[in-house]
Amino acid sequence: MVEKLTLAQKAFEKLEEMIVNLHLKPGQVYSEKELTQLLGFGRTPLREALQKMANIDLLEIIPRRGIKISEIFLYRQLAILETRRPLDELIAKCATRRSTDEQKQKLIEMAEEMEKAVKESHVQEYLRLDHAFDELLDQASRNKFTIRALDPLHIHCRRFWVAYQRYDNMDQAAILHEKLMRAVATGNEEISAKAANGLVDYFVEFTRKALDIN
Repeated sequence: MVEKLTLAQKAFEKLEEMIVNLHLKPGQVYSEKELTQLLGFGRTPLREALQKMANIDLLEIIPRRGIKISEIFLYRQLAILETRRPLDELIAKCATRRSTDEQKQKLIEMAEEMEKAVKESHVQEYLRLDHAFDELLDQASRNKFTIRALDPLHIHCRRFWVAYQRYDNMDQAAILHEKLMRAVATGNEEISAKAANGLVDYFVEFTRKALDIN
């Protein structure tokens, strides 16, 4: 049972990576056989991963037809951010209150790594650090209910960013991420909450650019 769950989780992570990076195209329908070959997992772990991904609206399992990767709807991204705002603030506060000295040090290191990635225009490293930051905040918060609610939203947002990164000012986004990392590391909940809201404000601005809303 442990091995089965491990394979399913690995299959989910690989599926997430391919959806986020648009290797699996939004709106396109794939057969189960195609996905088995692309991901390199057997039918059982793949089906578990697909069901989990369907539950968070990133794909649709269509009987007798295949698996349709969810399209990206710009207007829905604003609703996702509306939902993220209070959850991001809560998890930032929890992480600030509960993070260990080791986690605080890692946040400082991560801020420096993100600054370097942006200076070198290393997009994949920036994305990796963004994902790692989300995971570290989750661990530090020790609030599994908030984590469960936020994780799917973060996956949607990462995919949105990959699709519309041309509208993004990566320098500004990195500065706001770094500000939040350092705020959590210093242990000030009020500053962390403001930094979390500042980051969501930026995401809304970025989304509106993609929507071309004045």
